[in-house]
Amino acid sequence: MADTIGFEVGAYGWQQNFSGSVASDSIDVIDIEKDLGYDDETSNVFYALVEHPLPLIPNVRIQKTDLNLSATGSTDLNFGGITYTGAVRSSIDLSHTDFTLYYELLDNWVSLDVGLTARYIADGSVEITDIQAGSPTFGEKASFDADGVLPLLYVSARFELPLTGLYVGANINGLGVNDDSVIDYRINVGYETAIGFGVEAGFRSFELDYDDDDDKADLTIDGAYAGIFYHF
Repeated sequence: MADTIGFEVGAYGWQQNFSGSVASDSIDVIDIEKDLGYDDETSNVFYALVEHPLPLIPNVRIQKTDLNLSATGSTDLNFGGITYTGAVRSSIDLSHTDFTLYYELLDNWVSLDVGLTARYIADGSVEITDIQAGSPTFGEKASFDADGVLPLLYVSARFELPLTGLYVGANINGLGVNDDSVIDYRINVGYETAIGFGVEAGFRSFELDYDDDDDKADLTIDGAYAGIFYHF
């Protein structure tokens, strides 16, 4: 429980590096950097949270992460029943909203939160389109969906440096079930002023291992981030 009711809102820009592979209806594995041309991108993350002193009722955190990207590359592999033999355009959408309910186990110069997250991926998908002029499959596209709600364990820790306004922290959302797993963690350092405005920077890594019959994705999205927040 918090001592009093409190709110926090924030946003940060996340510089992302993409790596990993996808496959669909084929033994061929497509490398998203080498074959599809994915490179560093930047996306936005927004969040809000409410903490309160009411017993037994969990605190609430909501976070929206934009992960809707596209690239142009070249591949000679099969995906979704189509054999691509040249230039392709692809898109990967893993945008998601996290709804987290958590309890504060510690709340002093060391804070520790533990709870559960429901990660809602509304329109998750991987899509590849043949754009090779003269190709017998020109204009054809194949895709698979990777949407739904993922239940994740949530743990967050923060260490205040006394009398400075500085802190270091880390949090993680993660769970593995059968052949699927998600590990999403952040480590950070920040500064909060006496009136609640603050800045934070760190590193975030989102690792997804998805296996649904013939559709597979083994992806890592990671990189530095920096943002601002207001705690009141």
